[in-house]
Amino acid sequence: MTTNKGLSWAENRAQLRLHAENVIRGGADKVTNIEGGALGVDALALLYRRASDPDFAADALKLLHELQTHQVELDLLLEQLQTSEAELTEELAHYQALYRFAPVACLVVSREGRVIESNAAAVALLGCTPEHSEEQTLTQYLAPPGRGDVANLLDRLETPGAIATCKAWLAGNDSFELSINASLISSGELIMIVMSHYPAPHSHPVRA
Repeated sequence: MTTNKGLSWAENRAQLRLHAENVIRGGADKVTNIEGGALGVDALALLYRRASDPDFAADALKLLHELQTHQVELDLLLEQLQTSEAELTEELAHYQALYRFAPVACLVVSREGRVIESNAAAVALLGCTPEHSEEQTLTQYLAPPGRGDVANLLDRLETPGAIATCKAWLAGNDSFELSINASLISSGELIMIVMSHYPAPHSHPVRA
């Protein structure tokens, strides 16, 4: 397991501990935990009483230092998590925008070919309305000669990351040839489709 900085969890924990000890040595007046509160009043009172007793002073001071260090570690870890969450949110928004406004038609379909998501270019190419595109199957927008090829293409994808391609034609329009590229998403349940269209080299008979 690695952190967003590429460190192993053990390495990151060691850095947190070192940073926490430096903070405490630097004279932090009050160390808070991830809930925003200081060490419990009762616990502190007990530790300080123990620290004033020569029989328990060494152990109590060691425990107090350990608790303070651990709390600083938790604060630092929380800061890391918050930073990572903000970065991931920004990155997700970036890739969502790339998908939605990509100049090529992109769709996410189920194993059965049902459209799960479609970007603006896909809606324009297929001639469907955005609110209804997710109620259809991909093959409904294709001419019969290519439907079987597309269905077989979806069946051939077995390993996440695998890619398969085929050609098809839009239903009722044989003037453009579609190049369909499909890739199985890591979950293994969804397939990413990218479609490019070109003027057909020759008219392909479209059957009703």
